[in-house]
Amino acid sequence: MSKAKWLAGAFSLACLLTPRVSLATPLADPRWEQLNGEQQQVLAPLASDWNRFAPDKKQDLLTIVPRFAELTPSQQQRLQRRLKAWTELSEQQRDEIRANWKKLQQLPPEQREQALRRLRARAVKPTSASAP
Repeated sequence: MSKAKWLAGAFSLACLLTPRVSLATPLADPRWEQLNGEQQQVLAPLASDWNRFAPDKKQDLLTIVPRFAELTPSQQQRLQRRLKAWTELSEQQRDEIRANWKKLQQLPPEQREQALRRLRARAVKPTSASAP
């Protein structure tokens, strides 16, 4: 076998065995249409806003998808409701929530737990508008 044929054969074999990087690598900034069916189903509450999100935000949201199937149906619904509610907030409201969360994380554990209990209790109380 000639050296040229051997090199051509080795190159062809290497090409076949080398993974296609463009196919194996997820897109850094995927548009909604480029998401697969599972991703679109999980992130459906965000469909109308997806293409406006920053690439790093999209990547953060895509990390939800693999874990979504491990949630119970009620947890899945809760997650999707919260995703939708988040998109309906103004940027100022989101910034305020992020700042409050950061402050909460900096509290000593006992104070943090007390604050979380107060927040949960407040969230459970029925509003006067829903009372008969």
